[in-house]
Amino acid sequence: MNSSLRLKGIMIFLFLCCVLLLNNKVFAQESVLEQEYRKYSIIAGIQFQNFALPFKDLESNFTHPGFFIGSEISYNQKETLIQQAGLGAYANKDIGNGLFLSTQIVYRPKIYNKFYGELKAGLSYLRVFHPTQAYIYENGTWNDIVGGKSQLGIPLDFGFGYSFTSSLGELSPFMLYQIAPALFYNDTLPVNIYTSFLIGLRVKLLK
Repeated sequence: MNSSLRLKGIMIFLFLCCVLLLNNKVFAQESVLEQEYRKYSIIAGIQFQNFALPFKDLESNFTHPGFFIGSEISYNQKETLIQQAGLGAYANKDIGNGLFLSTQIVYRPKIYNKFYGELKAGLSYLRVFHPTQAYIYENGTWNDIVGGKSQLGIPLDFGFGYSFTSSLGELSPFMLYQIAPALFYNDTLPVNIYTSFLIGLRVKLLK
């Protein structure tokens, strides 16, 4: 079994462990009554970022951890079309640490029972910091560059999740794979691509 298949197996195993843990310890009993939820959901999780083409060098993702938080609001009662916003950060010693702010439109269809799929597309602002001291040649001398580089990202996500309900609200663990082309890094490399695995939890509290 190659490393890519091993990593996919690990990700699925971690997600299923999360589902079983919540199901057994937190959601042993579910209310049969219709619940009224707050308008906005809360989203948080961890991500594993990499500077690589999609589905290439997947093992390197797990050496660049990060986190994300955000919120979302639904456009319809079935909650299949959603607007989502988030921010986060990651550590990447190879190409530099990063901060990002994003907004995406989400399509979240039901698959089976409480399993759902998720497709997301949108825009992001990415600030990538230099991994080492950087210089620029100006007026015949090399000068230090402070800070990093700003980029416009186009994150595209797909994955799945599982929803639970309890006396507190709805909890939905999910797992996503993100492909994010980013523009304006430099003249030599005007477009580069980042990929990420995201494992998180969506919480929708009762009123």
